[in-house]
Amino acid sequence: MVELPPEPAPDLLFVYGTLRRGFRLHHHLKRTGAEFVDIGKVRAKLFDLGEFPGACKSSMPGEAVKGELYRLHKVESALKVLDRIEGFSPQHPGHGLFRRGMAGVTLPNGEQRPAWIYWLSRRAGSRLRHVRK
Repeated sequence: MVELPPEPAPDLLFVYGTLRRGFRLHHHLKRTGAEFVDIGKVRAKLFDLGEFPGACKSSMPGEAVKGELYRLHKVESALKVLDRIEGFSPQHPGHGLFRRGMAGVTLPNGEQRPAWIYWLSRRAGSRLRHVRK
């Protein structure tokens, strides 16, 4: 799993926490018109934040976070809604608990797709307990 450059902006979003199907914030993702594509994983480590998880990039081989990949049909407006939910401000990216970034998502067939993801900020990740899954 390789980090991919942000150009061009994809219409895909990878979610690994409470935005997944069956979890408490999924209705927000549904409200944006996002369409489920597949399950996948990103090279990351997962942290337990109590009510929700947070993921940080990892360089360790085999360390991965599983989640769901969605297609955003109205990318800009969907990201505005999701940014609010995740507490991310593009104008002040270092201030929130999460930051929106890019990830290479590996699908079950081995294909890689670039997608938006909400990463745990480095500042927050350095103080948290790692969850092994």
